[in-house]
Order: sequence, then C-alpha cells, then structure tokens
Amino acid sequence: MPTGYTALKYGLLLAVFIYILSYLLIPFSNEDPAYYTVLGRGIIRYHLFPHSYGFDHKPFGVDLFYGLWDQITPFYRGKFTLLAFVLIGLITCICHAFGEFSRRTAFILLIVCGSMFDILSGNSELVLLTGEALCLTLMLKGLENNQNSLFFLAGCVAAFVVNVNYLSALCLPAPAAVLLLSPGWFRLSRCGLTLLGSMTGLMLLFSPYIMAGHGALQTYFSMQQNFLHHYSGSWHERLRGLLWNTIDLVLLSPILLAWCRRFSPLNWTEENRKNLLLPLWFLSSLPATILSGHPFDHYFQLCFVPAAIMWAILLRQGAASTGYMLIPFFASVAFFMVQNTHKNYNTLRFSNRVNYAAIHKEIGQKKVLNIRTHESVFYMADLKPFDIYLFYTHIDIMYGQQAWQHYLQDLQQNAPYVVMPYDACARHQVEVPVCQWIQAHYQLIYAINVRPSRPNKFSLSIYKLVQPAQPQTNSEMLAH
Repeated sequence: MPTGYTALKYGLLLAVFIYILSYLLIPFSNEDPAYYTVLGRGIIRYHLFPHSYGFDHKPFGVDLFYGLWDQITPFYRGKFTLLAFVLIGLITCICHAFGEFSRRTAFILLIVCGSMFDILSGNSELVLLTGEALCLTLMLKGLENNQNSLFFLAGCVAAFVVNVNYLSALCLPAPAAVLLLSPGWFRLSRCGLTLLGSMTGLMLLFSPYIMAGHGALQTYFSMQQNFLHHYSGSWHERLRGLLWNTIDLVLLSPILLAWCRRFSPLNWTEENRKNLLLPLWFLSSLPATILSGHPFDHYFQLCFVPAAIMWAILLRQGAASTGYMLIPFFASVAFFMVQNTHKNYNTLRFSNRVNYAAIHKEIGQKKVLNIRTHESVFYMADLKPFDIYLFYTHIDIMYGQQAWQHYLQDLQQNAPYVVMPYDACARHQVEVPVCQWIQAHYQLIYAINVRPSRPNKFSLSIYKLVQPAQPQTNSEMLAH
C-alpha cells in the first residue's frame, strides 16, 4: 500500500462518521420536513382538511406522510435523518430491478455523495423518489412476469406520488412511456389498468373532500393556484437555479457518458430497453429541478438518485468512467460534507438555547399567530397556528406590501399568543402599526437571542394577549 494510505482511509471514515453524526444530533437540517410535520399533525391529530389547519403550496400527500412518520417516531433528534436512511435503503432495494449492483455500494454513494444535495435532511424529494422508483419497478416487473395487476398497483402508487409533489408529473412520463408504449411491450389492457389505478388512487385520496362537498376540493386547488401565482421565482433566481443545475449536470456527466458507452441509447431492442429507463428517469427529472425557479440544492436529488444507481451498476460491471473525470465531483462532495457538518453544528448549538418545553407548557393547545418568525418553533414546541399562512414568508408572498394589514386583521381577532423575531420592532422587521398593536394589547413573556452578534432564525419573542381589543371597522384599522 502507498505510504499514508491507512491514515487517509481512516481519516475519511472519521470525516464521514462526523458528517452523519451531525445530522443525527439535530432536530432538522432543512426546515421543510419540520413544516410538513406541523401540517401533518393537523391532519392526523385534529382530523382537519389539509390547508384548513396550515397552508402549503405542495399537495397534501406530503403532509400526510410526514404526519404519519411523526406518529411512528415520537422524538426530535435525528428523526428526519432516520427517515432518509429508511428511504435510501428502500430505494437501493427497489432499484435492483433495473440492474445488478451492490446495495451497500449504492447506499454509501447516496449517503456520502448526496451531501451535495443535503440528502440526509430527509426532505420530500426522497419520498418522491421512493414512490417513483416503486412505480417504475412495478411496471417493469409486470412486463417481465406478465402480471397485469402490477400495472394497476403502479397507477395507485403514481396517484400518491403526484400528491407528494406535482413535479413527478414531469419525472415519470418518459420512462413510463417506454414501459407502456414500446413495440412488443404495448398492451391496451396495461395502459388501461395503469390509468384505472391512478384514478382509483386519486379517488381514495380525495374522498374526504368529495364527501364534504360545498366546493371543498375546488377551494383546495384554488388556494394552491393563487399562492403559486405569487410564489414563482424572479428572473435572477431562475438564472441562478439554472446555473447550479448546469454545474451539477456537468459534475455528473462522466457517469452518464460511461452509461451511454456501455448501453447505447440508440439501441432500442427489447433486451436493451430496460437499460434506457435510468437515464430517461434522470433526464426527465432535470426540467423538474428547474421549474420552480428557486435555486435550492435539494431539488437536484431528483436527478442524483438515478445517477447514483447507474454509477453503482457500472461499478459492479467494471465499466465505470475514468476516476480522474470525477475528481471535480469528489471535491464538491468533500466541500459540502464540511459545509453541512458546520451548518448542523450551528443548528445544534442555537436550537439548544431555546426552551421549547417551557414554551409548550405555557401555551399548551392555544393558538399562536406567527409574524415573520421561523416556523421551527411551531414544530419544536408543538404549537397550533392561528393563521393558516404559517410559513414565515407566506403572508408577505401572498399580500406583498399589504401584509401588515393582514397581520392587523389577525390581531383584531385576539390571537391568544403572538410569536415574532427577536426584537423585531426595534430592528424594523415588523411594521409600526403592528408593533403599536402588540404593545397596546400584549405582554412579552419570553424572548431569546441565540446569537448575540446577530439574531438568527431561532431567535424569537413570544407575546401573550392581556387586553382584548374592541372590534374595529376596516376604515378604523387602516387608519393606524
């Protein structure tokens, strides 16, 4: 062995261990799963329709999933990282239908190299990818074993996947079309069963809305459409997202090139057609990572996972691309491992300074109005939202410069508690009329600045209603 090989090997193992441990020690790395869990609690505990407890522009399937996971795992530290491990394990098992590879190798590649895309945060992309992999595998097994019932099951799974994230409508069609419409594979019965399964799954998911009537289903979709109209990314965000996706694509291109050399994309014979599913899954997922217009690194998980499975298959066959071509990718992985570990350490340090248990004990089941505070307090202290627009930017996105008027309308209804960023009025994070109302009718009961040099998302102030306000007309309210 070369000199220093042993030291390098154990040094890398130690770095990976510290990287994984940093995720296991914190309540969340990305706030999205925590937010989905808050909304899921409304569905599971209080049996409320999605978007009537708390709003999100994603379909309600993702909230239902995280609400169920919250019931299974009644703890905070490492909850979503454990979910990531479970889903990654399922993906490596399910994707074995696409080719022979070492499950252990694929598992390690996904966990370690997925640091570029914050894969251990357990975000909804992993849920989406697990469902997509299962849907495609069911159809593939249906072809191989001539079991048409599997196409019906694949349709049911597709219905749930679409209701986790609408982006799956872009990710699935290309590989699914190969499985359903290719010469020799096409059967009208299989297409019909897949469609029937999708319709059955959708009917089951939306049956509570259908039974409720009174336009409940229409309201559900119109709320999302209205919000997404305001939420679309600006042109510079779209350009930045396109740039990062292009860089990620270039870094992973050696894997795609090696796959194309091994399995020609021009060879559409029946025996080679199965080898086209993974690259098609990758390529059809690429537009989905760009569509939202927001440059979030976890979106590229949609492309990285099929690429990692291709990589594992190539390694098993001894046909992987030349090592030096992946040096830029490995360098990026090392950088993001260090960056994420440092970010997680800060999350641990700052979140530990907030007494969430005391907050929950004080507030209990009373509702809390969130005014531009990071929504993590609702997850960590298990609080109930007063306004359905709970995410700290939702009201600003929806109402723009009139956001303060919406906050005043909520305050006029005597919200029992209000949570705001630490010293928000002095730092001009909340408009003067809202601050005046808070000072007149509420008392500060808890405040914590977790970073004295500059308050961050965990720093907050909580106010309790002490003087109920008298009802006002809209003209009186706007006069403040």
